[in-house]
Amino acid sequence: MRLSDFGIKHHLRTLILLALIGISASIQARDSKDGATADPRGSSDISQSVVDPTVTTPFDAAKVVAEADTAYAHADYDKAAALYEQVVEREGVSGAILYNLGNAYYKSGNEGEARLCLERAKRLDPSNKLISQNIQYLASRIEDANKAEMKGKKGSVAPDPTGFFGRIHNRIAVDTSSDAWAEMAAMAFVLLVLAIALYLFSHNVRMKKIGFFSAIIFLFFSVVFVVFAEMAASSFEARDEAVLMQFKLTLSSEPQQGAPAVGFPLHRGTKFHILDSELNPDGEIGWYKVQLNSNNVGWLPADAIEII
Repeated sequence: MRLSDFGIKHHLRTLILLALIGISASIQARDSKDGATADPRGSSDISQSVVDPTVTTPFDAAKVVAEADTAYAHADYDKAAALYEQVVEREGVSGAILYNLGNAYYKSGNEGEARLCLERAKRLDPSNKLISQNIQYLASRIEDANKAEMKGKKGSVAPDPTGFFGRIHNRIAVDTSSDAWAEMAAMAFVLLVLAIALYLFSHNVRMKKIGFFSAIIFLFFSVVFVVFAEMAASSFEARDEAVLMQFKLTLSSEPQQGAPAVGFPLHRGTKFHILDSELNPDGEIGWYKVQLNSNNVGWLPADAIEII
């Protein structure tokens, strides 16, 4: 039995309303996140925060950030880092604060904390070019320090080059946030609904064909964008990367003290991929198997690194 025009219009209005509600919620979530990371250097916008309900002492985060910015501008980097840490401890993390904190740590000579903060800031705001540029600069400085430890010997302390498919994956899952993909999926869904409406209600055969094939295209992109959003969310939640926090350390061939060394000494701030872990007698992780590149794979004590 064919549906009446009234029934079709009623269900279509319901679909369009649901689609508009979905895209509105997605855009609001994206705007909230962007507000936390706009103009990172000196920003006082602290979103994505976690407030401790047991704290009753008033804490003016904006004032503390302003003091930290002033200390940074006057080259008092240790004070700036301490103040930014207060904000993180009391108000939670954001891409802007971690960016500022990472810069302060780098200026104070702590490449390990600087790399950790910048890498975490990138996860919160993957599209921020300033964060990416600072990570690239810091990584090049750390790589130069690692090369100096080779003392002219053959080998490599640089990460393996990223292949074609690896670059595509990074562009999708690392350099673009799940919120951005979710927003595009919602937009594609709205266009899908409009294309269906064109197909159902147009009396022109040509317009019906346009609506039909457009609906197929928008359905395809809706599904693809949802998959991309899931990939980006999984990358954000992954705990498969770490930063060396000790001043200088060499990989071990086995997860035990006194095991033969692998490769050359590596400086703090070096970034690794985590491959495996080994529990200690207490049932806690005591060692991590890490990889710098295909020639540098070994074990490090758990207290020597911090997971990003």
